[in-house]
Amino acid sequence: LRRGDGRTIWSALELLTALCDAVADALARGGGAAPSRVDSWPQRWVAALTGDDPVVELPDEHIADALASWAAGALHTEGQARLCVRLHAPDRTRRTGETWLLSFHLQSVVDPDVLVSADEVWSTGSDVLRLAGRAVAAPQDLLVHSLAEAARLFPPIDACLSEQRPTGVRLDTDQAAEFLTRGVAALTEAGIGVIVPDELTGRGALRLRGRIRAGHSAEEDARGSGFDRESLATFRWEAAIGDETLTKEDLERLVAANRPLVRWKGRWVRVDTQEAGKLARLIGRRGALSASETLAVALAGRRDTAELGEVEVVADGTVRELVERLRSAEAAREPRLVGVEARLRGYQRRGVAWLQSMTELGLGVVLADDMGLGKTLQAICLLAGRDGTRPHLVVCPTSVVGNWERELARFAPHLPVIRHHGPDRPTESDRFTPGAVVVTTYTMLRRDIDLLAAVDWDVVVLDEAQQIKNQSAQATRAAGRLRAAARVALTGTPVENRLSELWSIMNFVNPGLLGPFDRFKERFVVPVERWRDPDATRRLRQVVAPFLLRRVKAEVAADLPPKQESIVACTLTREQATLYQAAVTTLLQEGLGTGIERRGRILKLLTALKQICNHPAQYLGEGGPLAGRSGKLARATEMLAEVVAAGDRALVFTQYRVMGEMLARHLAAELDLPYVPFLHGGVGRVQRDRMVETFQTDDSSPPLLIVSLRAGGFGLNLTRATHVLHYDRWWNPAVEDQATDRAHRIGQTSAVNVYKLVTRGTLEERIADLLEHKRELAEAVVGTGETWLTELSDDELRALVQLSDFGEAE
Repeated sequence: LRRGDGRTIWSALELLTALCDAVADALARGGGAAPSRVDSWPQRWVAALTGDDPVVELPDEHIADALASWAAGALHTEGQARLCVRLHAPDRTRRTGETWLLSFHLQSVVDPDVLVSADEVWSTGSDVLRLAGRAVAAPQDLLVHSLAEAARLFPPIDACLSEQRPTGVRLDTDQAAEFLTRGVAALTEAGIGVIVPDELTGRGALRLRGRIRAGHSAEEDARGSGFDRESLATFRWEAAIGDETLTKEDLERLVAANRPLVRWKGRWVRVDTQEAGKLARLIGRRGALSASETLAVALAGRRDTAELGEVEVVADGTVRELVERLRSAEAAREPRLVGVEARLRGYQRRGVAWLQSMTELGLGVVLADDMGLGKTLQAICLLAGRDGTRPHLVVCPTSVVGNWERELARFAPHLPVIRHHGPDRPTESDRFTPGAVVVTTYTMLRRDIDLLAAVDWDVVVLDEAQQIKNQSAQATRAAGRLRAAARVALTGTPVENRLSELWSIMNFVNPGLLGPFDRFKERFVVPVERWRDPDATRRLRQVVAPFLLRRVKAEVAADLPPKQESIVACTLTREQATLYQAAVTTLLQEGLGTGIERRGRILKLLTALKQICNHPAQYLGEGGPLAGRSGKLARATEMLAEVVAAGDRALVFTQYRVMGEMLARHLAAELDLPYVPFLHGGVGRVQRDRMVETFQTDDSSPPLLIVSLRAGGFGLNLTRATHVLHYDRWWNPAVEDQATDRAHRIGQTSAVNVYKLVTRGTLEERIADLLEHKRELAEAVVGTGETWLTELSDDELRALVQLSDFGEAE
């Protein structure tokens, strides 16, 4: 081709070349171009995501190949052998410098201690390798496949796979550190064996770490090893490797090295370079901790810090001594039993010794023994052994005020007892004489807190301490204001539903020990309750355990008799007291008469008084609300709630069908049970047998069974029950014993606790005294039930039934 001026534009060859280029370009860019190779599946996947066609066709044979390749590593671990990689630290004696070796082996799955090196695997001339007495087929293929999987998980291994017979790979120090921090976990999870020198992993590992050394000043140490809530402790930051504390210069050299693995005095040490930099700025810095926080972190051995997260805590001086004493307090010594008129069982002696050891240190405690193991007696022994220079305070539910007074009089008669309850209670603190035991209620605590908080008490005891499980309740806040040398909480259920309850009780006995509630919630409540975090559970137990003693019946079975019987004193409400006094006054004013008429009148009075003590609704024949009207019902409900919370079973005996029906209705509602069965004389044989079988064999059935005393006297085997509660008394020991023996008989493998409820200041208390203190005479005289009471003179009867100091319930 030529232009008009005669110059050539294109030669024939140039045109042909240009045409070929254009055609080739068009074919390559057009849809008809055939690729010289098939794109990889990731490329096809990306193309489908970015192109118009979102579908990627995957033939079945490709799926099978991909799955086989993906599962190859896991399949090999199910055989007789698996790949194992072993890290070797640089050998200083051979001048290998900073070169690490990761050697390859086959490891027996049956006996991981048996290893065969890769060199031996390659040199074997057989298709079968003997390993730990078992045949491993195609060991070389196994090694090759496994190394490919290992290289995917820890890429530095890939460097040796081009070798014909790889036996290991060399790593620099940074790669060795990467292997320790990430490779070990990835390989282990894939089923590949990993062996690391003891000095680099597990308990033998050496790491640079920050820690806090906590203790009192020298002046505080000189004062002794007691616990003063008002004191402050100091702490300082340290850097440590193993047990060795580093100087600031040592730490600066490690920071300057800026390496994740450092040789330190002949051993390799792992160093978090970022943490080391922070620690260099903290080392030597000091701070202050409250006494409670110091004790808590010293017991836990750890403390959360804003600077380095959780760090180790080392206790010094008196703090260390205190921690050591706490951890051995229960077995420290024999108890001092001063003026105690009781024979203690072995576990009770240990409990008293623990109470004495802890309170002498100025520490508060929680005694959380199972119901029926004698928490009240152990607390009384503690009070009896104090020096008597200040008064003690016992705070309890109204329903057990009488029981405390009775037990104090019985076991420690030398201790003066002052009841702070009712309209005649003391209004001036000077009435609380040194050495006296002041017994009050949670209601009075709230009402008279200004008076009670102004007293310097020796020991404050909170009975049924679950009453303060709500941290915002008035009773809880009032209890926190009490001043005492030592605080003791008694409860059979330190945690009923939530850890917040434990915090509230522990915050009373040792304020600040568990920190502010918001912090406690973050550290323990959420991790333990929501995530079941075992580490958080362990840390909480470390802090709480020295201050909480709990024995369940199974632990102390050798110390327990087959049957333990207790009198439980109850109080009258104002309504009960009014009805009781009116019934007595009316009959005595009308006169008793003579002969049969006299007997009838007396029996009618006795029945009325017993019904009033049970519940006003039983006496009045009404079906109104039951709660808050009977001290006996309130106490029974509290005791049975503890039984249910502990997962135990109980029988409740009553003489009266009406009372049994009321109990069944009330307990089901109060204890959140679907129903409470009531076995009485009107229950047919088939239904009776079904009730007994259900109670004995069905773990999902209600744990309570109410039984009328007469219906339960014969032919019943109720050995699942470990608690027996006599709601009202038959006043015939033989009848009561027969009922109790429904639970305590052949087939019973646990101790049985028998509780007899008695209303203070009434005929119930006076007859109970007769039965308890003159049992042989009572069995001979009373024998046939209540008829003997009709033979008393007018004066004797008046003395028996007259209402005395009854400790009115709120």
